[in-house]
Amino acid sequence: MKKDIFSKFWMLFLFLLLVGFLIWGIFYVDNLQSKISILGIVAIIVAAFTSVLTVSINNKKAREREYELHILKEKQKVFEHFYNSYFEMLFKIKKGQSGLSRKAEEEMLLFKKGLMNWGSDRLIKKYIDFDSKLVNSQENPETFSLLKDGDKFLKELRKELGYNDSKNVNIMSIILTAEAREELKQAGEI
Repeated sequence: MKKDIFSKFWMLFLFLLLVGFLIWGIFYVDNLQSKISILGIVAIIVAAFTSVLTVSINNKKAREREYELHILKEKQKVFEHFYNSYFEMLFKIKKGQSGLSRKAEEEMLLFKKGLMNWGSDRLIKKYIDFDSKLVNSQENPETFSLLKDGDKFLKELRKELGYNDSKNVNIMSIILTAEAREELKQAGEI
């Protein structure tokens, strides 16, 4: 904050100094050769100032891009924990089993921990909604509603990573077999 105020003060000072030189050179110096020299000095200072400012802005943007890339990588690591746990749960449901293994529960716990640090407010709310529906579906298991809710949450995860999925794309259909996809298409579900 102090550095930002100092740089703004410094830029204002330089701007006023250059304007002062221009006014002095144009209106108060009588010798034509001196006027040309003053205008040349001001032009050189403006060119140097512009190049320094351009480099400074480019460095700031590069740091911002590097920071955004770091955040994206951290989010990818966190989301991987969710994928591991969720796909194991779907695999167990497909086999007719229920519950999660200890490893899948640990993965989900790691996801929740990471979500606290790296998830946006919107994504945290969507996860809480999804988790509530998931708990309710364990009491009354309906595989398709689980897939549908999972698809919505996976789209939210992808949105957090910068992807924009259309409403026509069903992410969960990737894990379905060709027969199951065809059956759901005929039923008008996907």
